[in-house]
Amino acid sequence: MKKCVGQVRLHGKRLSYYVIGDRNTGYGVRITKTCMEKADQLVSGNFAEALNLAHQLRRGVVFPSNLTEIIDDYRIDDNEFN
Repeated sequence: MKKCVGQVRLHGKRLSYYVIGDRNTGYGVRITKTCMEKADQLVSGNFAEALNLAHQLRRGVVFPSNLTEIIDDYRIDDNEFN
């Protein structure tokens, strides 16, 4: 499954934010930058949690190159995250 949660245009670049995955493997976030750069991170077994995080990342205009660091910080701050 791949669900687009939105796009941001910044300095001529397009960032696209997606929730990816399924119930068996869990859900993750994908960020693409104008079809040149892409990053995926598994974030939760809960679709709603992954969707909420993807929306937060879009609002914060997170780039693919920063996704791993942001998810690592998110995991430290969230006690429910394993």
